[in-house]
Amino acid sequence: MLSSLNIRHMRVFVAVAEQGSFSAAATALGLGSPAITATIRQFEDVTGAALFDRTTRHVSLTVTGERFLPIARRLLGDFEEALGDLDALSRGIGGKIRIAAAPSVLTRILPGVIRHFVAAHPDARLRLDEMNAGEVHEAVANGAVDFGIAGEWQDLPDIAFSPLFSDRFGVLCRADHEFAGQSEIAWSDLIDQPFVGLGPESGTRAMMADQGFGVITSTASTTSTTPAILPTMPVSASVAKAAALGIGAAQAVMDSAARAEHAMAEAARSGSSAAKPGADTAISAAADLVAGLRPVVETSNTITLAAMVAEGVGITVLPELAARIATGVSDQTADAKLTFVPLCKPTRHRPIGVITRQSKSLSPIARIFLAMVMDQAPKMDLPAAIEWD
Repeated sequence: MLSSLNIRHMRVFVAVAEQGSFSAAATALGLGSPAITATIRQFEDVTGAALFDRTTRHVSLTVTGERFLPIARRLLGDFEEALGDLDALSRGIGGKIRIAAAPSVLTRILPGVIRHFVAAHPDARLRLDEMNAGEVHEAVANGAVDFGIAGEWQDLPDIAFSPLFSDRFGVLCRADHEFAGQSEIAWSDLIDQPFVGLGPESGTRAMMADQGFGVITSTASTTSTTPAILPTMPVSASVAKAAALGIGAAQAVMDSAARAEHAMAEAARSGSSAAKPGADTAISAAADLVAGLRPVVETSNTITLAAMVAEGVGITVLPELAARIATGVSDQTADAKLTFVPLCKPTRHRPIGVITRQSKSLSPIARIFLAMVMDQAPKMDLPAAIEWD
């Protein structure tokens, strides 16, 4: 039976193939020639395939053996790597760390930490995956990664969010836009502006939906009874698929979209007087304006979003760090085409934090890396609007 084969068979097979003889393989492995011969014979009997052509003076691989050799080498490599990881984990000095994070975290925060980490822990290995906030939370929840660093999203069972820092929301626009010369922009000034935005699966969009302004009427005609901008939450295919699979957070997004669609239909039938001129108190107490904007273009990628803005398709709203990453703008360098202007009335910040599973502890090496992130990240040269927790 194939189940009788083990790593010893793989090791002997590779040794004979590389040494070109049974006796040389026996010497390399520190075994007797009869043991090598018996192992290969058992391997061939169980698989029903001849792995070597034998002569009195030489041993060569058959076609089947040649095809299997790279597979056997890979299996041996994976086995040795797994043993090394296990040993390193037991001593807390190495192992693999899987991290999912928002693009701004991966490009501006983690590289500097990783440089110091790998120098101090050369036996450790890291896997980094770029995801939006919703994907990060789900990857942590289903065990695909050890932990994540991203914005808040919908609540998921067994998930803990520990704030790390926050950055201020603002408008990203072209340098020749009317907003570009201002020091701050009120959220209400976004009314009637062509808008491009992120999808509902992003942490930025989800947080805006939670804090949105709701129904806002156009400033062009304050006597109109029909809202010019109504709440809507287009649902991406990935969110719809996740909801179909029973992921609670995605179902919540779908439910929110359904409620928004119903509200739109009701407002269209009866007319809305909810938003009136000078209703600043109602606006500031409701959810964020962007949830009520209908994006001309919706995307999951901030770099694509910045490209749309650069081409004049519309303006967008992003947290400052995400905007600077998307445009390649640093604190000291002004991009010739795009400008970031902070939003006010009200001032809002996006919290970024560490996402972990409450029921599963991190490995020793993952805890060491996360501690380095917490210690070193606040010392980095990041946009001035960053506020560390």
